[in-house]
Amino acid sequence: MAFNKKSALCFAFCLLSLVLFAVPASAAINNIHKGDTVFVGEENLILDDDVFYSSGGVLDTQLAYYKNTPATSAPDYVMTPSKESFFLSSSEFKDRTGGWYSYPNGSSAGHIAFYVQYPYLQLKLWAYRTGGNSFDITEGKIVSGEALDFRIDSNLYPLFSRTGVLPSDDGVDIYVETEDGATYTALYDCSGNSVSITDIHVANSAFFVPDGSVTCVWDTGNSAYKTGSYTIWAECNVNGMKDNLGSISGVTVTDPIGTVQKTEEVTVGFTPAPEDTPAPTASPEVTTTPQKTKTPTIPPVTDTPAPVKTTMPETVKPTAEKPQTEKLPQTPVSGVVIISAVIGSFMLAVLIRRNE
Repeated sequence: MAFNKKSALCFAFCLLSLVLFAVPASAAINNIHKGDTVFVGEENLILDDDVFYSSGGVLDTQLAYYKNTPATSAPDYVMTPSKESFFLSSSEFKDRTGGWYSYPNGSSAGHIAFYVQYPYLQLKLWAYRTGGNSFDITEGKIVSGEALDFRIDSNLYPLFSRTGVLPSDDGVDIYVETEDGATYTALYDCSGNSVSITDIHVANSAFFVPDGSVTCVWDTGNSAYKTGSYTIWAECNVNGMKDNLGSISGVTVTDPIGTVQKTEEVTVGFTPAPEDTPAPTASPEVTTTPQKTKTPTIPPVTDTPAPVKTTMPETVKPTAEKPQTEKLPQTPVSGVVIISAVIGSFMLAVLIRRNE
C-alpha cells in the first residue's frame, strides 16, 4: 500500500489533533480582575495585572487594607500576594472584608484591587404553583405529588460573573439523600425531564434553581421515588472554599432539610404534636392510623451535614436513576496519548523518508 507525503502529513495532523483535544480546558473562575469580589477561603487565584496600580510602567506589588480613607490614612494591613496562586486565608481576611487597594501608589490614587466578602449560604424549599402563588415550604407540609423547587440564598453570585467563567465551571451543589444513603444530583421535573442540581451558577442573592425563576424541579409524585425520608442540603467548594474553611453551616454548607412524603399531609423538617381526636357523633367517620415505621439509620457521609431524622407515617415515593454523586476531576494528558504521539511521529518520519 503506497503511503505518500500527503497521506503522511494528513495522518500526522489527525494524531496531533487528538493530543490537543485531550488537554482539558482551564477554568476561568479563578481569574481575578480589578474590582472583582473574592471570598474568604478561595485558593489558587490568579491576579491579573490590572489588579495592581501602574505608574510609569511599574506595577505596585502589594495590597493594603484600610479601615479609614486610603488617601488620608495609613493602612491597617499590608501584604505581598502571590499573583499566580493567591489564597484568602481566614486568619488574614475574615476580619478584613471590604475594599482592598493596590499599594503603595495605588492607595493614594484610589485604585481598588478587589473586594473581599465572607461567604454566606442557605437553602429553601419552595412549593411551585402556576399563576404566581408559589410559597416557601421549608418548614411546612407536603403531600406526595407536590411540585418543588429550591431557592439558594447567598452572597456567592459575584463568583459567576467573573470574566471568562464557563457553564462547566464549578458552582453550588444541591444533594438529596435517601434513607439508604444514596445521593441524587439530578431530579425529575413535572415534565419527566432530568434536571441537574449541581454546579449551579447563582445570579442573585435569592436564586431559584435552575434558571432564576421558580418552577417545578422535583416532581415528588414521579414513580421514580421510593417510600421514605429524604435529607436535602447544599454546599459550595468553588476554588477550594469548603476544603479550606471546613463544613461551616450557613457559610460553605447549609442546614439540612428533612422531608417525608406520603399520601396525606406530613411535616417537612419537624414532627407535629399529636392532635386531640373529637368525640364520635351519631354517624361517626371511621379513621385509621397508619402504623409508624422505624426509619433506618443513614450511614454517615464524610464531609456532609448530618441528616435530619424524622419518624413519620410511610410514604409513597419512588426512586429515579442514581445520578453520579462525585465530580470526575479533569486529568492531564495521559502517558499513553503522549507515547502514541511520539511513536506515530517517528513512524511518519520513516515513511516520509522512504517515499522521498
